[in-house]
Amino acid sequence: MLKVNFFHVCENAIVEQGTGNLSIIGIFENLNAQSFPVMHPVMSVVVGFENNNPGIYDIELIFLDEKAEILKLPAKINIGTNGKGNWVYKIVGYQIPRELTQKIKLNYEGNTIYTGYLTINNK
Repeated sequence: MLKVNFFHVCENAIVEQGTGNLSIIGIFENLNAQSFPVMHPVMSVVVGFENNNPGIYDIELIFLDEKAEILKLPAKINIGTNGKGNWVYKIVGYQIPRELTQKIKLNYEGNTIYTGYLTINNK
């Protein structure tokens, strides 16, 4: 079974060429805005996976609020021979309509394997 070892929303993530070393910069769970709608310029989602069987796996990342899905992204992740794999996705120009808490789900084979939250405050 595909397992999530870590899941972060952050300002930026860098994967070093050659070594594959991962640097995660500015992890956050809350965003503050003066007014709405607002656009968050750039953020990244970084996930570390584990599985006993190396290979390519189909996953789905979903951001949603109480009304509907806001972002739905199918992706493929690679689990190496060490049983681990990282996935980084950069979101540019993320539109936020109002103050709210968004649920973030990561699905594999129709099952949710991770649930997190991103809270947007009016401050």
